[in-house]
Amino acid sequence: MQSTMLLGKTLMKTQRWFFLALLAISCSSTVFAVGETSVKKGRYEVLYSVFNTTFLEPETAKAIGVKRAKNLALINISLREYLVDGTSIPVGAKKINATWFNLLHKNKMVFKEVKEPDAIYYLAKFKISNDNEKIIIEAYVTPEGSDAPIKVKFQHHFYLN
Repeated sequence: MQSTMLLGKTLMKTQRWFFLALLAISCSSTVFAVGETSVKKGRYEVLYSVFNTTFLEPETAKAIGVKRAKNLALINISLREYLVDGTSIPVGAKKINATWFNLLHKNKMVFKEVKEPDAIYYLAKFKISNDNEKIIIEAYVTPEGSDAPIKVKFQHHFYLN
């Protein structure tokens, strides 16, 4: 019982660190292409970031069940709901339909939900085939409490580092 509680606390700390790392990486112009990293529609905002899994610390990758590899990338999607007083709160996704494609392939993405006390985010991994590969991602994210999906479409160049 005590070891289970210790493991749970360690995992929560690792997940919190992972979320903060994703946030820090998403703000870095050296890692990501310049452009929008969120889409707002009505009172909801979809925030997203993509990066190569080698940017993850080994402990973090293990905690969330992601293999670190130069040809594997990760997308992180989270949602915020803006309240009348101007503040925002994290909100879950009722549904996420997403695909990624390059010149040769088009594939559906499968997301894993990660819940923390102050955040909810969704992770999906996908493969990078070539150095300097342009990947286009198109997602339709439906927030809990809404029936209207929010379209997110962007492209990113990945490098095999």
